[in-house]
Amino acid sequence: MPRLLGDKIWVWLAITAQIMVTVALLWPALDLPQTDVPMADKWAHFLVFSVLFYLWAQALSVKNQIRRLSVKLVIALIFYGTIIEVIQDSWSISRTGDFMDVLANTIGILMGLIVFNIKEKLSF
Repeated sequence: MPRLLGDKIWVWLAITAQIMVTVALLWPALDLPQTDVPMADKWAHFLVFSVLFYLWAQALSVKNQIRRLSVKLVIALIFYGTIIEVIQDSWSISRTGDFMDVLANTIGILMGLIVFNIKEKLSF
């Protein structure tokens, strides 16, 4: 019988990633490395939120409830990403909130959803 929190390794990976992402997104911008890659920040948001969705989807997946949990997870991660941007804008001296970051987060979450759904369809 599947458990709501799936295999424990997925739960720990998701929790660890969530903590690391929160720290990274709230870290002072002055300490962040500079890069010449165009829109590197947006690509990073996209990738991080894709991975976060996938890890949480794996941790929370229950065979007959995947669709309902996926919708809730999408909403929760979009809310989380938006709140992080608000915190950056209102509480941080060296960082600012950015609507384009929220958009990159959302697109990344949707990509994580697509990858997770493809993996589920290919699994028996």
